[in-house]
Amino acid sequence: MPVFLGIPLIGWIQMIIGVAVVCFVLVKYLLRPKKRKTSGYLIKNVHVIVGDGSEMHGQNVLIKNGLIEKITEEEITSNSAQVIDGSDMTLMPGLIDCHVHIQGLNNRSDEDSDRFLRGEIPNIFKERVLPYGITTVKDLCAPRHFIYKLRDEIRKGKIVGPELLVVGPNFTAPDGHPANTLGGDNPWIRKEMAIEVSTAQQVSEGIKELKAADVDFLKFTYQGGDYWYFDKKLQINKIDKSLMQQIIREGKENGLNTTAHVFYKEDVRDLLEAGIYGIEHGILDEALSPDDAIINLWKESGAHYVPTVNAMTYEKNPDYLTTNMHNLKLLYDAGIHIAMGTDNMLEMMGGEVEHRELMYYVEAGLTPMQAIVLATKNAAEHLGISDRKGLVHEGMEADLILLEKNPAEDISNIQFIDKVFLKGRIVYSQKVISSYNIPDYSYPPEVSVMKYRKSDNADKRIVDVSGFKDKSEIIHTVYTGDSVFSNEEYTVEKNLSCSSWHYSRPFDNTDLTAVKDGDYIKLTGTFKGKPQEKTFKIGDGLWYQMMDMAMPAFIASDEKQIVFYSIGTGNNRGAMGLGEFAAEKAGEETVEVGGKKYDCVKITFVLTAFSWAWTGLYWYDKKTDQLVKSGEKGKNAVKAGYQLITVE
Repeated sequence: MPVFLGIPLIGWIQMIIGVAVVCFVLVKYLLRPKKRKTSGYLIKNVHVIVGDGSEMHGQNVLIKNGLIEKITEEEITSNSAQVIDGSDMTLMPGLIDCHVHIQGLNNRSDEDSDRFLRGEIPNIFKERVLPYGITTVKDLCAPRHFIYKLRDEIRKGKIVGPELLVVGPNFTAPDGHPANTLGGDNPWIRKEMAIEVSTAQQVSEGIKELKAADVDFLKFTYQGGDYWYFDKKLQINKIDKSLMQQIIREGKENGLNTTAHVFYKEDVRDLLEAGIYGIEHGILDEALSPDDAIINLWKESGAHYVPTVNAMTYEKNPDYLTTNMHNLKLLYDAGIHIAMGTDNMLEMMGGEVEHRELMYYVEAGLTPMQAIVLATKNAAEHLGISDRKGLVHEGMEADLILLEKNPAEDISNIQFIDKVFLKGRIVYSQKVISSYNIPDYSYPPEVSVMKYRKSDNADKRIVDVSGFKDKSEIIHTVYTGDSVFSNEEYTVEKNLSCSSWHYSRPFDNTDLTAVKDGDYIKLTGTFKGKPQEKTFKIGDGLWYQMMDMAMPAFIASDEKQIVFYSIGTGNNRGAMGLGEFAAEKAGEETVEVGGKKYDCVKITFVLTAFSWAWTGLYWYDKKTDQLVKSGEKGKNAVKAGYQLITVE
């Protein structure tokens, strides 16, 4: 074989081919179609709620570098921004909640707290905070070990969550709230969340510590006497008046405004006279009159008010809710600066609490637009961040909500969120409601009426499906003893998804009617005597209002798991909301009920937003597809629910 320059001919051929291949690949790379880099968003032709009570129509909004760069009716040209069609949509500022708690109350050590921070908080923000348009929060009391770390992680971008302002641990009297309430049986919580003070020196040392931790505000509890901590009645001590005044005074000297937990009128008077910056909760023991002297005192003091109306629904005294709403409207009309706060415990509840808070403001007499201002412009002013948040203005941070419906027309439209922007990034985009191939279902000829009894024999259920074949109707009645507790009438589709529903519970004046209209469920009536008018988006989703009694259609399908929706009617936090549930086929089991054995399909339920909190268990007879037994999973055992008595 010929050799040139010491290299065989075959070697030269291989090198030439190799160079040709490299050149070909390089040319193809250089001539490839260039992908247009996207930077920011351009929302076109959108209705804008500014946040200060005004609104604009047909606006083009350019978002770049985390800010609102331009707002105009004129055409905007951008070669890099991703275009979003805002026609028939509404853009508004992100919601600001000035009173939340991100606590981790089950934590009993630094190690527990760190696990909570890493393992649970990112999902809480992703699933239960940001999708509701909440982009800024002020935490009013949390373990210092936890809350400072969380604040820093958010600032560094290691955790995606709302901007977080903090107060750190709260000043309180020895054996005051939260020391002997939240920390009553948890020494770690008590140490981390409370600064118990009885001397001026302790106050000064506490302020020095909090100043060094770079907190945004100071907070103390100014309440004594009876205190209901969930279902436990406690006695709490109130901080000495001179120490209260010292906290406010020395806080100002250190550049820190002070806010106070307070329930009673005379305590509010003390705080206003001492120059308090913020009142949390407010006057709950007296419905004020328009000429009450404390209103003028409040106005002259310039103190801000964070009412936390929704939190009153969990207080033992039912008058607190009505009193709080009455005083909220009175103080609003008097010109008191009010900012939205909910007292939402984010580890246990979701952002629907903030939406309910706004609905309470409207129920109290504010217009929807006025309620929105409390949660945007006013809240930003309260937190001292109004130079960059709270309004849809050029130069402001792009913390924004894009909605399918206009909440200024109906505050319940706040739930119809399409996208949420946090500093110019989309952190939530509405997920498509899943549809499933559930076949038409027919009840077996031998199934007409099913009767169930609860394991403790307290309640009985009767499910009458005799009207399903001819009228698509099913009736469900629950008895407590011999008395009717509730009655439900369903009109259902062939896959047992509801098209209409009527629910009656006479003893507490609950009477509800819901009808599916296109992509929405429209609910009207009364719940516990309170008027209801709500709209829920359902799309092609399964409205399995019958819950466990709708599963025979799922069992007959090839689906392994489904997501379905049901309107809550109980005393829990999901009442009058459209809950999202997941049902999964969990295998087959043989169970014994009433001395009879059934070969069953087992199905589990979880509430998707709180899948860690509850798992329902249901067993269905393979011969008839009907429920024979239910229960729920506990820590160590299954808690029994209903059992079949008879099928007729």
